[in-house]
This record gives sequence, C-alpha cells and structure tokens, in this order.
Amino acid sequence: STQSTWGGDTETSDLTMKNVPYHADVVAFCGALCAAVAALPGMDYQLACEHEHSCCILIAKSSFLRDGKWHTWIDYPRFFELVAKGEPFSTEDYTAPTPDWAVVGAPEHGFDPAETRVRRNRH
Repeated sequence: STQSTWGGDTETSDLTMKNVPYHADVVAFCGALCAAVAALPGMDYQLACEHEHSCCILIAKSSFLRDGKWHTWIDYPRFFELVAKGEPFSTEDYTAPTPDWAVVGAPEHGFDPAETRVRRNRH
C-alpha cells in the first residue's frame, strides 16, 4: 500500500507530498538502520510495531520481545501503582503485550480493527 499522512502546506516550507516517503521505504530504512547498528555493543534493535497510515515504525530493543511476543505497550495502571510505591522499578515491570494488529508485518499494518479506516488516493 502507498498510504501516508500529510500535515498540510505552510507558507514557510516548500515541502509537498512528493517529499513524504512511502511506508515501504520507511520500513526498509528502519530495517537497514537496525542491521547497521547491530554490530555495536548493546545495540540489539528490531522492527517492532508499525502504523502504515502514519508512515511510522517503532524500533525497539530486542529485550522487549519476550517469549516471541512484543511488549511495547504501557500498562498505565501498573505504572502508576509502581510510582505510588516509591520503590525502584524497570520497564519490564509495566510493559504490556503489543496487540497483534500493531506488530510489523501484521495484515492490519498497525491499524486497530476496532477503528473505522478511511482510504484516500494519494495525489
């Protein structure tokens, strides 16, 4: 698909839709970026989530991939419970599993199936 979101023209910028990359290009760039930094110490990142309509990719540390499932969402009630305790905690203590539809490569391409999607042709 060749969907993207455009924020509009401004008087101070010459940018147009012609400057907006296609989602597939963003996915490829982010994959190449993960591969390029993989040889560096502590730089174990992968493509985790996508939102095709916004032309966005989430690159996450591989440590957020647990038992074959990404945990890139925040369990806010748990997070605030931990904050209220006043004790040290880490991201592993409050992350939540990523919905299947948000994972890179899912047929929904990051679009929540409970939402109504409107498709327009790109000019």
